[in-house]
Amino acid sequence: MKRSAPGAWIELREVWDSCTWEIRRGFVVEDTTELLATYTPPGSAATIAVGPDGTRLRLPPDEWPTAESAIPANRRFLGLHPPGAEHSVLVIWDDGWQLVCWYINMESDLERTDHGIQYVDHFLDVVVYPTMASWRWKDEDELAEAVERRLITANQAGTIRAEGERALEWLLARRPPYDRPWDEWRPPTEWG
Repeated sequence: MKRSAPGAWIELREVWDSCTWEIRRGFVVEDTTELLATYTPPGSAATIAVGPDGTRLRLPPDEWPTAESAIPANRRFLGLHPPGAEHSVLVIWDDGWQLVCWYINMESDLERTDHGIQYVDHFLDVVVYPTMASWRWKDEDELAEAVERRLITANQAGTIRAEGERALEWLLARRPPYDRPWDEWRPPTEWG
């Protein structure tokens, strides 16, 4: 996929072993050599991996079906994806534009496709509170279970955690592209 103009729709596809795990769609905010920024509005269509009972899966089994879903109606997501990084930062607001958190998602570097981008989620995340005065690890249990189930090795888990620490330092120090006031960003009215 070549670079996209602001306002173009893009598909954000999470994969595991080349199989679709989740698909979200959003608008391109910015697409440069330094940053791909995407906006996913509340209620946007999504596709998610589900178990036999239809509930969303946390970790990949050998096989899984997908089901239609939607982004929660009370959440707005601005995804900041620096090329070459093994993480993305999501700026998450509620439906009234109150900042909920900065969310660091550990993942593979983005791969461009004909429809957008794809990546592999690396289980562990970091939640940074709105003022950036405090933070916490999220899904440490999923990372441990991924090692236990041999989805990744213990060495890979250590690399993922180290990337989380680097990403957190990068965000808290407001290094580019996080030096801009992304928490104040709003979509153009024509995006609906």
